[in-house]
Amino acid sequence: MFYIEPKSTDIAFNLAAEEYIMRNFPETEPVFMFWRTEKCVIIGRYQIAAAEIDLQAAHSLGIQIIRRSSGGGAVFSDPGNIMHSLITPFHQSSDDAKNIEREQSAGPIARALNKMGINAIAEGRNDILADGKKISGYAQYALKNRLCTHGSLLYNADLDLLEKVLKTDPEKISSKALKSVRARVMNLCEYFDPPITAAVFLERLKLCLLNEMNAEYYEFTEKDIKEINRIRSEKYANPEWITGNTPRFSFHNSKRFAAGKIEIFLDVEHGIIKACQIFGDFLGVFPVGELEEKLISRPHDFGALSEILTKIDLRFYLGGIKLEELLECLF
Repeated sequence: MFYIEPKSTDIAFNLAAEEYIMRNFPETEPVFMFWRTEKCVIIGRYQIAAAEIDLQAAHSLGIQIIRRSSGGGAVFSDPGNIMHSLITPFHQSSDDAKNIEREQSAGPIARALNKMGINAIAEGRNDILADGKKISGYAQYALKNRLCTHGSLLYNADLDLLEKVLKTDPEKISSKALKSVRARVMNLCEYFDPPITAAVFLERLKLCLLNEMNAEYYEFTEKDIKEINRIRSEKYANPEWITGNTPRFSFHNSKRFAAGKIEIFLDVEHGIIKACQIFGDFLGVFPVGELEEKLISRPHDFGALSEILTKIDLRFYLGGIKLEELLECLF
């Protein structure tokens, strides 16, 4: 395994670095990265920015908005966050299809935190909790036979800013019997007395984790950085990628299930689906555009779509969203 610690705190650069590794590093060699960011909100690939973020507040507070390539929900990050990425081999035809659950990827981080005296456990579809409060969330995406699992650790993040810029989903909060986003999360710095900085915490965490991983250090070359910056400018720093497109539609439905929210926009003419866009915070690993294409030019008919979707392994596109739940949202 390679261990890389990018020197940049530019979120667009570090997301581009993940994609560069997936496209260019040896397919069989796992890679782990720790990295930091400036103030930003990172939205999931299939989220509508204006629905998740108070855009006016983000602008006035100097908070950058960025879109990642994985699904899941919006995440606030600042220099008090510790971001991490694990890139591993992935083949759709193998048993990897059974191992998409985030809890398995969260295991090494949770064990490292346990060694540091923090009562951390992987729980739910994509979280690590400490004493019942969320300290980390995960998401994944697949590319070129590689799987990127990335997440954040709240160490000393500005939770007041988090609450100001992230919009509350009433369905999500009510299902957890909580009143706000702020009430669900905590900073790990609360575990340390006397307090230590995020940089010192990262060094301690790194020692606990990398000993288990037996990793070899790697530093990006000038050639690597040049190509990462190309991906950055063409994709992650591109306003068209960040804001996305507001779909034209004649049918719209949105529902929240145990495995996440799904929101569907269809343009239906004479009973035929002419366009389809699927949004949400579900945790698939393959581009949902592939699933959308399978629905275009099909009748907007329960039986017809059920027959088509039964033949598709929806876990790759929608994580834990089940067939019957997708069909419920399509009508």
